[in-house]
Amino acid sequence: MNSRTLVLILAVALLGVGLVMTLAELFKAPPQQPRMVPAVAAVQIEPYTVITQDMVRAGDEIRASEAVNRGLYPVESVVGKMTTGQIVPGAFISGVNAKPISEVRFVEDLGLEVVSFQAGIDRMVGGSLRPGHIINLYGYGKDPETRQEFTELIEPRLWVVDVTAAGQSVAIETPQPDPVTGEYTEVIPGRARSGTMITVAVEPDRAFRIIDALGARGLSAWATLAANQTVDFSRAATPAATAAPPATPGLPLDLALTATAIWEAINATPAAPLPRTGFGGMR
Repeated sequence: MNSRTLVLILAVALLGVGLVMTLAELFKAPPQQPRMVPAVAAVQIEPYTVITQDMVRAGDEIRASEAVNRGLYPVESVVGKMTTGQIVPGAFISGVNAKPISEVRFVEDLGLEVVSFQAGIDRMVGGSLRPGHIINLYGYGKDPETRQEFTELIEPRLWVVDVTAAGQSVAIETPQPDPVTGEYTEVIPGRARSGTMITVAVEPDRAFRIIDALGARGLSAWATLAANQTVDFSRAATPAATAAPPATPGLPLDLALTATAIWEAINATPAAPLPRTGFGGMR
């Protein structure tokens, strides 16, 4: 058998293998498309309701691609979502009629009320407040009887959950710490906007006091970033707090001890609170 014959046999064999593989592909069953069991309402679910397991059942299995296009939830992941509208029995539960609680009402804690109020840019830390800040809310106005201007603390330590400007969310900075040095940097998408509307999440009684002060009493809002409550403010860095005890050279021992005791008593006395009146004529 010469070399030409061997080459011919090899070519025929390769052609046969290729033909077999081609035929196998032609007759092979098409791949199974991924499928999903969607969540369906088992009972009528009212708006603003947190979905529980007894409210849903498994629907008929459908293609996963169809479920994605329709925004349907799989049956195992819908519990804990909050409804945004009434869902009738047998209806699919989707991202339109049910969302994570924080997407519906800013916070997951259902015991908190969410309330907004407006303040000028210069009265909310230069318009730089952002969600996550803790603020103190002050109110200033004029006493209707005495006509004296005054300032008062309406509510301390309010949790900011949203900040907007002219009805639009302000740009939220994206933290990007350097992976090598750990230096903190931020990337701002687009042009940063100064916020003028603050939304906070608070207990119902605190929400009432905010609305009463800013609405019924007509006080104007002024927000500050709250101080860190872990700092010992009783020993703040003031001249009186950081001063050394007075020197008593030449004094008799009893007078020196008396002078030192008086100095310690004065410095142990807490500072007087800010007066309610005396805003200083600012508007």
